[in-house]
Amino acid sequence: MRSLRLALYLYVARWLPASTMPGGRIWKALRSAIAGPLLAEAGEGINVERGAYFGRGSNVRLGHRSGLGVNCQLYGPVTIGDDVMMGPDVAIYAVNHRFDDLTRPMIEQGHSDPEPVTIGDDVWIGRGANILPGVTVGSHAIIGTGAVVTKDVGAWKVVGGNPAREIGDRRD
Repeated sequence: MRSLRLALYLYVARWLPASTMPGGRIWKALRSAIAGPLLAEAGEGINVERGAYFGRGSNVRLGHRSGLGVNCQLYGPVTIGDDVMMGPDVAIYAVNHRFDDLTRPMIEQGHSDPEPVTIGDDVWIGRGANILPGVTVGSHAIIGTGAVVTKDVGAWKVVGGNPAREIGDRRD
């Protein structure tokens, strides 16, 4: 049954119109109903947008009222807290390519061991942001559009750039 649901998501539901299109509430509800059970955990009121990719989903946790943005890519293990907003084209990676053996081409070295990514509650991840392996984003943070997050982000912090650096604090 899981394989059938995965195929239904990957080949049909994933490509339904975005929630901003006419009938968007219906497409959003269908995608979330099909995708939710594929995830390791799925909270209530999740939003899975058009084109969202999360592999088999078995190592992705998505909190209450959180969303996966249009055309996002998640390569887990990834844990996303409650009330997280994600813009289009966000990529979250918990693995990387290996490159430590100088005697072999990188393409032959495979992937590193997974380093889990954790996103806290009430986080806004801007369009095209990339979050790399092992990063923890604290609750209430904002990740700016196009940011490449290579290090942990503290709670309430606003980061942007490549590599991402702190540019503000929401409490100021």
